[in-house]
This record gives sequence, C-alpha cells and structure tokens, in this order.
Amino acid sequence: MIAFDFGNKCFNISASEQDILLVVASQKEFSSLDDFITAALKFLESDERFYDNWTEMYENRINSPAPADDVSWMESRFNEMNERVHILYEPIVNAVHVIPPAWNNITLGLETENEYILYLWGTSV
Repeated sequence: MIAFDFGNKCFNISASEQDILLVVASQKEFSSLDDFITAALKFLESDERFYDNWTEMYENRINSPAPADDVSWMESRFNEMNERVHILYEPIVNAVHVIPPAWNNITLGLETENEYILYLWGTSV
C-alpha cells in the first residue's frame, strides 16, 4: 500500500486551496473494495504525517455507485495539476462514493483492473 498527498502547491494555480490524497494497493491483497478502504484508512492513521481520525470519520461508509460524471470530475482535478504532476492509471472499472459528496469533500473508492484506489479531494474555500 502506498499513499500520496498532493497539496495545494501541486496544482497549476499556485493559489489553489485544493488537496488530493491517494492510497493505492493491489487488488490481490484484499477480498473487496470495501476491505481495501478499511485498510487504507487504518494505513493513513499509522503515520503522523497523514494522521487524522480516518476510521471514525468514515465509519458510516455508504459505498454508493458513483456516476461517470463524477469520475470525469475527478480526472479533471488531476488535469489541474498537469503542469507539475502526471498521473497514469489503468481505466476505472468501478467507482463508489465512500461517503456522500459535499461541496468541499469528495471521497471515491476506485477499482481498476489490478488496483484499488482511495481518492480523497478537499478544499478549504
């Protein structure tokens, strides 16, 4: 499992107040996307640089299907970093909202052919 934190300085507009946190792992390690999400949240809590009450904040997960528009929106956030960061991943075959989306917080559980990805986007504006 590996985690990446893309802070506001990773975005093309340096005044951006966005942040993207990704946790990625092989599907071979987990029996389901939900099992991966549970492990990913515990993994984030294991290091003070990523520490928060992740398990508590996400204890009432919904894992409801995320429409293609939401996946396109997520990809557009990656494009907002394309002058500084390039991200390549397999096509997404399944996407869920881990918790209901809010104007300042979107959390997706993503499944590609071989990996699971926990995508957390937030902004303070």
